[in-house]
Amino acid sequence: MSKKGIDISSWQSNFKLKDLKKNGYEFAILRGGFTGYGANRVKTKDNSFEKFYKEAKEIGLPVGCYWYSCAKTKAEGVSEAGYLWENCLKGKQFEYPIYLDVEEPRWQANDKRGVTDAIIGFCQFLEAKGYYVGVYACLSWFNNTIDTARLSAYTKWVACWQSKKPSFRYNAFDVWQYSSSTYIAGTKMDVNECFVDFPTIIKSRGLNGFTKEETKPTPDPVEPKKTIAELAQECIDGKWGNGAVRKNKLTKAGYDYDAVQAEVNRLLKKEKTYTVKKGDTLSGIANKFHTTVSALAKKNNIKDVNLIRVGQVLKI
Repeated sequence: MSKKGIDISSWQSNFKLKDLKKNGYEFAILRGGFTGYGANRVKTKDNSFEKFYKEAKEIGLPVGCYWYSCAKTKAEGVSEAGYLWENCLKGKQFEYPIYLDVEEPRWQANDKRGVTDAIIGFCQFLEAKGYYVGVYACLSWFNNTIDTARLSAYTKWVACWQSKKPSFRYNAFDVWQYSSSTYIAGTKMDVNECFVDFPTIIKSRGLNGFTKEETKPTPDPVEPKKTIAELAQECIDGKWGNGAVRKNKLTKAGYDYDAVQAEVNRLLKKEKTYTVKKGDTLSGIANKFHTTVSALAKKNNIKDVNLIRVGQVLKI
């Protein structure tokens, strides 16, 4: 399900972000700063960035960030990314991507290769720092001014001010800026629609200042430990084998073999009789009580060792 949001800068410095949710908007992309279009192209932090970031975090509003660019070489794109990271991103958390806004006609409009190199430089720098990155431009720039085919690795934020979602000749765009003149709580705003669940993606991957949450494997169910008395009776019933086999099985299961065997011996010494159950054989009973068939037959005056009956009480 898509979500509506805004992008905001010092041009809307008096706006209160708390007014967004009550008007149905669920995220904000904050301008971190801009490169001036003068001859020196000075980098400047947006003087409302910290205010808006603080407000957003106080009310639990997801945010992204963008930089208004004048870069036209890869080195200049890297420089803008470095300034943005050092002055705006470092130590903060962003639930939406970090974008490079390319739309400056005085520096970028006539150098398709250069502006595309700048975008790649910006994105590569911030990706290496652990950020989810992308590019913002109007539809005509994506179609004509930027070599968009080279930017398939990055998310796109497309500006096209119309009521119907525009078609896009490249891989799909994730955010659409559909108006620059929508009023929210009396303030004229840029408004956007996002088609991707960026907060979930970014947090699950541990990007944009978030720490990746390790998924702990579900431990195998542990059977409740049995008492020495229970184990001893199971040994007498033949469930754990005899001799070395019994010792190995009990030890692998985490039980104290010596304690169990001592209880087995105690019970066998105490046991004077055994009542034959269905399925019993004289040899099985002899094995269970660590004696012999002949000894049992002699003690119980059994003529045919293959013939015992259910309910018969044998002396051990």
